[in-house]
Amino acid sequence: MTNANPTPLKQALYDAYDGFADRRIKNLERGDTFIVDDRGRGDFGADKSLFGWFVQIFLQVIDADTVKLSFRGELPSSKATEDWFDKHFAEDTNFGREVLVKFGTQADLTALGDAIAAVVAPGTRYPVKAWKYVAPRTAGALRRVDRVLTQAWAAT
Repeated sequence: MTNANPTPLKQALYDAYDGFADRRIKNLERGDTFIVDDRGRGDFGADKSLFGWFVQIFLQVIDADTVKLSFRGELPSSKATEDWFDKHFAEDTNFGREVLVKFGTQADLTALGDAIAAVVAPGTRYPVKAWKYVAPRTAGALRRVDRVLTQAWAAT
């Protein structure tokens, strides 16, 4: 990528995800974190908190060529997903997992989405019943991030 300015990337993400994670921030220069897990009204309980089984995904713009994805919650896992995270040098934190995605490697997010979706493929057994609902949604969110990043980076 030739453009060192992260503003076009932020603008594309801002448009795709209806603003920053902190809805009070409107200035592209001040915000850098987006909620990319495609949450909706049905994902919140009566106390207005996300259901415990929900996998939260945040994207932080590091620079024009790099974003960091942070996963919170119980991410459906298998040998394939663990291998993906190992290959991409994911960090385990107190809150979940974090991985850097650089320009040109965003298609790997679709591969991770495919691996997560395969966890609950027909005929497979998995230890957490909620994964039946979590895996397809998480996989879909990752595929969408891949598309948004691909379009944003292609436009710069």
